[in-house]
Amino acid sequence: MARGGNGNAEPLMPAVGFELATRAAWAALAEEALDGRTADSLSTTTRDGIELPPVYGPDYLVGRVDPSGMPGSSPHTRGATSTGPVDGAWDVRALVADAGPQAANATALDELARGSTSLLVDPTAIGLAAAGDLAEVLDNVHLEMAGVWLVPGPKADGPARWLLDLWDRRGVAAPDRRGGLGLDPLGVAARHGTPQEFSSDLAVLAAAVADTPGVRAVTVDATPYAEAGASEAWELACSLATGVAYLRSLTDAGLGLDDALGTLAFTYSADTDQFATISKLRAARRLWDRVAEACGAPPDQRAQVQHALTSAAVLARTDPWGNLLRNTVAAFSAGIGGARAITVRPFDSAIGRPDEFGRRTARNTQLLLTEEAGVARVVDPAGGSWYVEDLTDRLAEAAWERFRSLEADGGMAVALASGRIAAEVDAAWEVREARRASGQEPIIGVSIHPDLDQVPLERPAGPPTPSGPMPLRRRSAAFEATRPGTGLDAGSPD
Repeated sequence: MARGGNGNAEPLMPAVGFELATRAAWAALAEEALDGRTADSLSTTTRDGIELPPVYGPDYLVGRVDPSGMPGSSPHTRGATSTGPVDGAWDVRALVADAGPQAANATALDELARGSTSLLVDPTAIGLAAAGDLAEVLDNVHLEMAGVWLVPGPKADGPARWLLDLWDRRGVAAPDRRGGLGLDPLGVAARHGTPQEFSSDLAVLAAAVADTPGVRAVTVDATPYAEAGASEAWELACSLATGVAYLRSLTDAGLGLDDALGTLAFTYSADTDQFATISKLRAARRLWDRVAEACGAPPDQRAQVQHALTSAAVLARTDPWGNLLRNTVAAFSAGIGGARAITVRPFDSAIGRPDEFGRRTARNTQLLLTEEAGVARVVDPAGGSWYVEDLTDRLAEAAWERFRSLEADGGMAVALASGRIAAEVDAAWEVREARRASGQEPIIGVSIHPDLDQVPLERPAGPPTPSGPMPLRRRSAAFEATRPGTGLDAGSPD
């Protein structure tokens, strides 16, 4: 797409010997084959009410200034940095969620030896009960080389302090520390049903890492909303409202704005809707830049630290091999969308605790995308696409309006406590379930083309499913409940 110096699309000139094609001419030809239907009948509408026309062109930018900017510059739509990932690869962040510290340590060491570059440690799934447990999980891990990020969970202040103490005891210098303490009281309340309260630990621990640029104390985890059925705009709006709530809490406790912004990291869900995932991650950076600007932050402090986690909701128990492809699309989309770090859930996660093969395929999915396919070697490869730019714009606009509505009603904590967020997510889930039941959103290997002779995989049972207001709702669960041998029954929570 040709662009002028002010960001507007330049008129396209026809090639020599060819007439310039117009939208009207295309529509006339299309309608000849549509048996009386109009070309507009080919449009679709997203769950956020965004119309996706059948054909995009430069007319979608007429009169509009390109809001994307340049990579590394405000509004950061095109990326948080100007050069993209270091060495042409994003941070391959491995999920460590085995039962018990010893098994988790074996997984952590294996992941780092075979290509993962950081660890996403789940204290709740592992069952960490004391500082020694975390030390055992990270035994022989070179903490000056590998980042350690904690999954938010109940009583997160304990593991957060254990990690800080472990860095101290092992003599890891502040500039060499990388990771996250996993403090996210609102996200944990959404997933686990704990009170929507901010303890003094939030500000105390954030202040403790204020001089450690590679460590983020607070995680804004938007995946509970997405995995419960929220639309992309609602996932974004919830992340903004949560981030703003943490900024208020931290600055009220005495942290400067720069330190408060510097302690936040964001996690978003990546799923099989390729272009929605790409546009969502681009819109998230633009929206957070706008929030930081409104707070008075200079442009160089507005970049969002962004982690993408492949969705647990898209993983099927029936014909789980299809999850390998679902994970590939999700990871590809997250990489194209510009996530700084990506975690791929093993394909067998929906069945139980993953085995070595499940972890290996999750890791190698990313390594193939980065090292063989070179997906991360181009900064914002989707930038300039009329479709992606338009969807990014409209998604950002829809999310901003929802965010403003949440703020007008008292903020994220009030919206969770009142049940407003649960009601919005439930409504979105019901619409999507109806589409799947009618066949409009098929699930390959589950709702269509099932392998009736499939031998079910067996895995050790995973940790209990959280029972908060944002339950994990797997999209295939309703179909699997009608089939024997899937480990589900009609009363299954997911």
